[in-house]
Amino acid sequence: MLGVSKGICLSSLPLCALAAGAPPDPASVLRQAIAAVCANPQADAEALGPQLGAVRLLKEEALSRGGEAGWHRRYALQDGGELAVTRLAPRQRLREVRAAYEAPTTSGTRPEMLALAGPDCAMRYGRSLEYSGDGPPRAIEFLHADLSPSGAGELLDAPVPAAPDPGGVAVAQVDSGVNYLLPAIASRLARDADGAALGYDWWDMDPRPFDQDPSRSTFFPQRHGTRTASLLLDEAPFARLIPYRYPRADMSRMAAVVEAAAKAGARIVMLAMGSNDRTQWDTYAQAVRRHPEMLFIVSAGNDGRDLDRDPVYPAALRLANQLTVSSSENDGALARGSNWGRDSVDLLVPAERILVTGFDGRRIFASGASYAAARVAALAACFLAAHPQWHAKELREAILARAQSPDARRWSAHGFLLDPVARERGACPAAQTAVSERWSEALASAELAPRSSDSPAPAAALDLSVVALAESGWEPPAVRAMLRGAAAILGQCGIALRKVSVHYLSGPERLRYFTAETAQAVVAARAYAKPAAYLVADTRRPVPYDAEAFAPANSAGYPSLADTVWVVRSTPHPGIALAHELVHVLTDDGRHSPHPGNLMRDETAPENTELAPEQCRRILQSGRARGYLAQPK
Repeated sequence: MLGVSKGICLSSLPLCALAAGAPPDPASVLRQAIAAVCANPQADAEALGPQLGAVRLLKEEALSRGGEAGWHRRYALQDGGELAVTRLAPRQRLREVRAAYEAPTTSGTRPEMLALAGPDCAMRYGRSLEYSGDGPPRAIEFLHADLSPSGAGELLDAPVPAAPDPGGVAVAQVDSGVNYLLPAIASRLARDADGAALGYDWWDMDPRPFDQDPSRSTFFPQRHGTRTASLLLDEAPFARLIPYRYPRADMSRMAAVVEAAAKAGARIVMLAMGSNDRTQWDTYAQAVRRHPEMLFIVSAGNDGRDLDRDPVYPAALRLANQLTVSSSENDGALARGSNWGRDSVDLLVPAERILVTGFDGRRIFASGASYAAARVAALAACFLAAHPQWHAKELREAILARAQSPDARRWSAHGFLLDPVARERGACPAAQTAVSERWSEALASAELAPRSSDSPAPAAALDLSVVALAESGWEPPAVRAMLRGAAAILGQCGIALRKVSVHYLSGPERLRYFTAETAQAVVAARAYAKPAAYLVADTRRPVPYDAEAFAPANSAGYPSLADTVWVVRSTPHPGIALAHELVHVLTDDGRHSPHPGNLMRDETAPENTELAPEQCRRILQSGRARGYLAQPK
């Protein structure tokens, strides 16, 4: 607290009465705050304090790239707590109102509950923090719109599960910690002879470096370290991980971090972090110089700046046993937003849209210089596994020897490192980068939609290619069941699936997850007749759908995807989804039907399978005109 008087009640609102007596209910405080902001959105924000019986402590404008985007205020409440309120309205259009209550403690305040309202000022959801004693919060609890508990949440701290030491090359990671509750992480943690994990939390000063960085928001902590660690472990099968949560509370502890890594036997250290204050990194630099046997691989950062002129540390430090790396596109071009420096940055490394494991265990795509550091650390671990006698000098030379492309030297000292996993590297074999067909089968109309002798002859025949990505969950029985379901629905219009060729492909794991980029890569790798349905594990599109179709009308930006359908394995009703998307392709029309029970409603469901006669006429006419519906033989 900042010495604000607590003796005067400035409002007759219930909040004030609560503040004067018993501690207020946080949910009531937050509801009243959001209601006050939304009641008169054009009012001066200065009026909010008196309305809430509170005294303003902080006044800030919320900025975006386009300029002012709203405001942020912090108020002292009569109970000794504090209230933080943010109103975001870029271009004068309300986007959200956020309010957070901090409860009083013997040493100040601590965050307790947050509420968020949308553009209509209706409450969307809330979050509350669970504490055990006076220490940092233990977990986040997710709240419903009425701020009641939902029963779901996220941990902020947890003991490290027991497991044996995996053996291999020790790599120390300085980041926001890792989610070692994920088996793939826990099984790769370096451990001592008693099975205790060697990592440490240098922020909270305990042996649980759990992944969370609350520096921007306690209620929405960043979960960064799990992603970088997963990439390291994916690309370096011989690596054993020593995770260190970075010491934001006191960056002078970085010297102790380096010494701990050295004592644990790590000769490779990756740091995906930095700051503008060089003095914060003095002790780090001194410790690094004391350990020439260790190679430190540092992220250049993602501020879109020239580190030679506008340095970030430790990236810009000139240390003989440090490599500073930044992110590039696959062709070596500097990635958008990545930092560069002809003297400060050693290498550009492809690190855009890289497949990693998120905090929740889902496979996701991520980009940035942090992932360039993880890829180079993995490369170093592969070299060290093959040459355990090497020190930093030899590792650094081996890595830089792979650099190429003089054009990239506009942005870095040594150029561009081609995809590190594309060829053998030390003890690690080359990863699969090509797409190949494992096997295929042809399915005839009689298998998919058997007809009796008195069934009417079909009016049109459709030939279809189906492409299933290996290990996406699409096994032959599931593929055939989907095709039978779609054939039955299209049969309403007299359309028969005459010939279906099914192709099972193997390739890099990233291709199992649908994005515009991965879809184009799959289509470019193997050409199949269209229309074609592609079956993938999941979607990672910004707006996720269970199934998605591309026809000429919506594929101008992705011409190679025209007349393709993409279906994820978790689609509840694959046959219905496929029939729905094929109609979009055949008609080159993305519109949906409002009629109950119709196949073309925007929701694919068992009750939505009907096609009206007029729809069938349009499908047949358009499909024939587009050359996809033929006269049945």
